This record gives sequence, C-alpha cells and structure tokens, in this order.
Amino acid sequence: MLPWSRSQESISKIVKLLAIASIGAMIWLSAAALPANPQQRIETYVDPEYGYSFRFPSDWQLRKLPEGAANQNVRVRLDGPGRSSFTVVVEPSREDFGGADRGRTVEALMQKTITQVYRPISANIGAEKMIVGEKFDLSNEAGIQFYISTLHERQNGQPIVVAGIHAYPSAKDYSINFLMTAFFDPAATERNKALTAVFNSFRLR
Repeated sequence: MLPWSRSQESISKIVKLLAIASIGAMIWLSAAALPANPQQRIETYVDPEYGYSFRFPSDWQLRKLPEGAANQNVRVRLDGPGRSSFTVVVEPSREDFGGADRGRTVEALMQKTITQVYRPISANIGAEKMIVGEKFDLSNEAGIQFYISTLHERQNGQPIVVAGIHAYPSAKDYSINFLMTAFFDPAATERNKALTAVFNSFRLR
C-alpha cells in the first residue's frame, strides 16, 4: 500500500480548479528571483495557520478563499499575466512517514500525484498528450516536498503547462499543494521569468 492517498472528492476539486486555469512556460526549478524592477513592488503572502509563504508582484490579483461553502480546501488564488494562475490547496493527511524509506516514499507520492491529479487535468482540458517535464524531490527538515511540471499538448490552441510543489509538513496532519497553470509561450520571456520566480518563492515556514 502506498504511503499516501487522496479521496476522490479532493482529487476532483483540484482537477476542476486547474482545468479552468491556464499556463505559460515550463517551470525549470532554478534559483530565479523576482525581477528587479524598481517600479514594481513585491509582496509576500504568509498563511499563519498552515505555515507557508510565497512572493508575488503587487499588481497581480490575490484572492483569499474559499468564497462561500464551495472548495473549502482552497486557501488562496493568485492571478498573473496572460491568464496564468497560482492556487494553494490544503488537504487533510493522515499519513505517517516515520520509519519509511524517504526516497521510495517520495517517488511513490510523485507517481501517484501524476496519475491522480495531472492526468485527469490533462483529460479535462482536452489535451491529446501529456509530457512530464521534470520531477524533483525537494524534501528537507521541514517535511516531505516534491515538484512536478507537465506540458499538455492540444490539437487546437496553445499547449498548457501545469506544475506544482506538493508539501507534507513534518508532524502535521495536512498537505499543501502550490499549483500553477499558464499557456506555454516561450517568446514571453519576462512573463516566464516572473512566473518562475513566484513559483520558486514558495516556502514552508
């Protein structure tokens, strides 16, 4: 039995959220910083309840969620340029990783996340092909953490990138999913730098 599972209801929520969003460039996990534009103010969003943070340009639209009774697991949504978006989904987790081989645990989590989250998203956006671009183990003393990027090719329209950082904080009973979508546009250099910087700014506190 894999040391991780999602309820079908939770998977469906993530899939529906991301299927209506869009993406812009493959996220290559580099040490990119937010663009040094003296005219642009950078803000930091901190969730004191769940202990994560990320940085973003102040002219992007941030919405704290949920709004109403729907999607109770959604904490915040950030809308960027070119219909790109970032969403934080926090889900209950009863998994105990103590004593497990961390490398094998993370690999199992990544494979199951690809199967149960990214592939259904690909089907929902009508993609003909899904390519897993990168997947990395980012685990540290703060907990189990990994990164996945996927490219979804469509017959009509631009390809879409869906990428996420999935974190299981140590000694906590929940997981945190920082998910990005954007249209794939290699020519949008500055926008892609900004998207990458925001994505890479995610931290467990």
